Amino acid sequence: KKIPVNKKLYEALQYNLIKNIIGMGILEPLSRDPYIEDIFCSGLGPIFIVHKIFGALKTNIIIKSDLELDEYCYKLSEKIDRPLSDAVPIADGTLEDGSRVNIVYSRAISRRGSSFSIRKQVSEPLSIPKIVELGTISAEMAGYFWLAIEHGMNIFFCGESASGKTSLLNACCAFIHPKAKIYSCEDTIEVTVPHNCWQQLTTTTGGVREGGVTMQDLLIASLRSRPNYIIVGEIRGAEGSIAFQAMQTGHPVMSTFHSSSVRKMIQRLTGNPINVPINFIDNLNIAVIMGNYYRKGLFVRRVSEVAEIEGYNKEVGGILTRTMFEWDPISDKHLFKGMFNSYILENKIANILGYSDKRQIYNDLALRARIIKEMVKRKIFDYYEVYEIIKSFNYDGINGLPFKLD
Repeated sequence: KKIPVNKKLYEALQYNLIKNIIGMGILEPLSRDPYIEDIFCSGLGPIFIVHKIFGALKTNIIIKSDLELDEYCYKLSEKIDRPLSDAVPIADGTLEDGSRVNIVYSRAISRRGSSFSIRKQVSEPLSIPKIVELGTISAEMAGYFWLAIEHGMNIFFCGESASGKTSLLNACCAFIHPKAKIYSCEDTIEVTVPHNCWQQLTTTTGGVREGGVTMQDLLIASLRSRPNYIIVGEIRGAEGSIAFQAMQTGHPVMSTFHSSSVRKMIQRLTGNPINVPINFIDNLNIAVIMGNYYRKGLFVRRVSEVAEIEGYNKEVGGILTRTMFEWDPISDKHLFKGMFNSYILENKIANILGYSDKRQIYNDLALRARIIKEMVKRKIFDYYEVYEIIKSFNYDGINGLPFKLD
């Protein structure tokens, strides 16, 4: 027998069916909120979130029993194709929308009850002009990245968890030459590249004689394919040494990396389990250090330092670096300390361009900064539209821009 329903009841039924069968259940409202970045549960009790503006907040969604929590974690593990059990109590994976999930199952190892965290995937990557508008970087810094990436420099985006490393890396992918052949290697799919010639590789837990396909396997496979740029989602272990070998053989590499300073980055790279020889570190050209900060009651992300890796000094047994940009937390401005003092711009990129006067390179940087500022002024924030503008400039210079510069 058919039961007549009005539009309001029909929409409510539809929502609840989607929510409870293919959606996120009790977390469905949180998963639909574009201002929520992370959702996490530390055991029985309230669900917590990380809000884009207000930071960490406690919600009114409360899980009251171990049975309810364990059932939810098990359903979540099935969504990422990593079913949990007492024998396999920890799972990592990706939801269909690209959100990253980590689950710890049962009180046997999580004393307050099963726990999980969900890092939501944005529907479209942030563009460089948007990141400039947010204050994470300056237009001059964006121009510096543009020149560096356009001419094949190796860059690591470093910082703590959720500091915006991958967001900035994705935005900077627009600066890679439009004709480049790009390979990305990741454990969890996060990298987005606007180019047509892009091979997206990801690790697996099976295959290759049941040992799984590791990041090392992916990097070796990409090197055999003559890429113009290799993007590594995150360097954590032995794959780091292969990434540095790729740099040595002339394949530019961009990656994210967990470290809070240039010094700690070098310490991690040269220690276990990465074990890159210290005299190889100068294959990396630029280190970008990012962080999370609270300013005037709001949660913000800022690049705190951009440093160039100049070279290995045998006399002191260490790495020489130069600070190009530095964030001043008092004024909330980025200071360009590398004007007429950039090793990368003057000794590498200016040479590539054949400039007899190396300082001409700073005019190129200033022009690119003006283009970024104009896009911010005109609120051109769409990721793919920004890429098309950069591509047009790459081919036709300022004549290819869809606007006139002030």
